Amino acid sequence: MNQPAVAATTERPQIILKTPLHHIHHVAYRCRDAEQTRWFWEEVMGFPLRMAMVFDDEPGSGRKIDYMHLFFEMGDNNFVAFFDSPDDNINESTFTARHGFDLHIAFECDTLEELKAWRRHINKMGRPCFGPIDHGFIHSIYMYDPNGIQVEITIKAEKYAEICAHETEGAREILKDWTAKTRERKLQKFGAEALDMRGIDMGKVDMSKVKVDIKPHHKPE
Repeated sequence: MNQPAVAATTERPQIILKTPLHHIHHVAYRCRDAEQTRWFWEEVMGFPLRMAMVFDDEPGSGRKIDYMHLFFEMGDNNFVAFFDSPDDNINESTFTARHGFDLHIAFECDTLEELKAWRRHINKMGRPCFGPIDHGFIHSIYMYDPNGIQVEITIKAEKYAEICAHETEGAREILKDWTAKTRERKLQKFGAEALDMRGIDMGKVDMSKVKVDIKPHHKPE
């Protein structure tokens, strides 16, 4: 008989509790072409290019391959990053537009007027942009970058804080009910082993092929 997974009870180290993770440093995706990607994220979205680093080996594995790692800076000093690796085993299907449930990234502006101005600007730049769509707690517009990534710009609804506070109160119970409601359907699709998997026994993991290198991967000129 398949039993639901039991929640882990391992306590986190005190140093982690005292210094919780804070902002996102970067999110990273694969791109078709570095310059094409720069055009969208710098000229359309307004995120300046801060780093374009070229390497000839893959961190961790040591695999020899030429690639570029691009970083575009957001308004809060965090980054959207990309890998341009033309010799990898990829083709055009890699960059087919993904469904928003599978992949999207959302940015925030302050007012509805700004949101509509962004929509006009993005359409003028030749990237189809639609919305705003009312999600209740936020209002959003949507477009795709040249790499098939759905990009969202959103504003908070007038009662955003109130709505989020209400949702927070019942979130764990709602999640528990949803897990019970959908488990049988997911068992048929994924199986109990996949559904119940949490951590793995690191003592059984073969790390022999992982390249250990304490030197900085990037050496400043």
